[in-house]
Amino acid sequence: MASLRNKEIDLNIGIGDMRIDGASVHLLQIPLTEPFKISLGTVYDFSGTLLELKSGNISGFGEGSTIREITGEVPPAVYETVIEILLQLKGNKYSGLEDFLDDVYKSVYASPTAKNAVDMALHDLLSRSYGIHVTKFLGGGQRSMATSLTIGLGSIEESLKSLEDLKRMKARLIKVKVGKDADLDIRRIKAISENLEGRQFFVDANQGYKLRDAVRVAKALGDSGGLFFEQPLEKHDIQNLRLLRRQSSVPIMLDESISEPFDVINAILTESADMVNVKLTKSGGIRKAFKTLVTAQSYGIDSMVGCMIESKLGIAASLALASSLSNVKYSDLDGFHSISKQPFDGGVEYQSGINTPVQGTGLACTPVRENW
Repeated sequence: MASLRNKEIDLNIGIGDMRIDGASVHLLQIPLTEPFKISLGTVYDFSGTLLELKSGNISGFGEGSTIREITGEVPPAVYETVIEILLQLKGNKYSGLEDFLDDVYKSVYASPTAKNAVDMALHDLLSRSYGIHVTKFLGGGQRSMATSLTIGLGSIEESLKSLEDLKRMKARLIKVKVGKDADLDIRRIKAISENLEGRQFFVDANQGYKLRDAVRVAKALGDSGGLFFEQPLEKHDIQNLRLLRRQSSVPIMLDESISEPFDVINAILTESADMVNVKLTKSGGIRKAFKTLVTAQSYGIDSMVGCMIESKLGIAASLALASSLSNVKYSDLDGFHSISKQPFDGGVEYQSGINTPVQGTGLACTPVRENW
């Protein structure tokens, strides 16, 4: 299954000396090669909204794909919200990118995944029109970055099998999903750590634990040489995150707790985080995610850029962001590996645990329209 819905929209939006003539919005559903299990639930499909913004003979592409338990959005709502945002902006004139995106952010409450699709498409379109890559547009330099590859929830046996699969992919950094059963997770952490053969690893609980269990898992992680503990507690449980951080021998990284610059400031002032994970989908796009990372950088906080289950387009956008700031020390950009049919070619190439950006303009992605 691919396209579920699509819509063409006339826009006539002016941004500086560029005009956005129209847009094409598509809702896609593509099966994953295997179910993806985390503490928040199980994902079976890539369900994404793809947006094409058109300016003369140039097109820019954006994508919105999320997990409803993280952003509160479901795929059909993302699709309809993208259309609603564009209709609200139809016919408007803007001096530049900032003015346009201010209206995008104000157009509807929340809905960061839909806003991300619009933001990404505009960055792609503007960069293509200037003849440069999005990374250069952001002030960065294109660089290859190691990415973590993921072991989902499962038994010890299933986890070790997944680890062997990731070794065959020459993974350098392993992310282990935890958060359902602390006792089992502790045994899984120990078993995985004993079979890494020199690779580094960290765990991600996706808010799955209460404080008591998180303390136990943090100790096991420290004893096993883990790098950091990602989002161990519920995203608003700042007080207990602070208590956990004081008792943990490994750094605490916040993910779902971090959506905008204020969240970084709050985490720093409450002493609840050592590191932050910034994602385009949570942030509402490249522009706000960039500002969030800059805020972390100003406090001297190292960061990771992560992803949802996204196509090569979304991963290319996240890699461009990660390449633009020096405090991004890690990337977790493996979300395209499990999609059975890619809606885009190019953008990013994976080899031996490393993501490398494809050279070109914009995000350097080409639509595979037969998969739309």
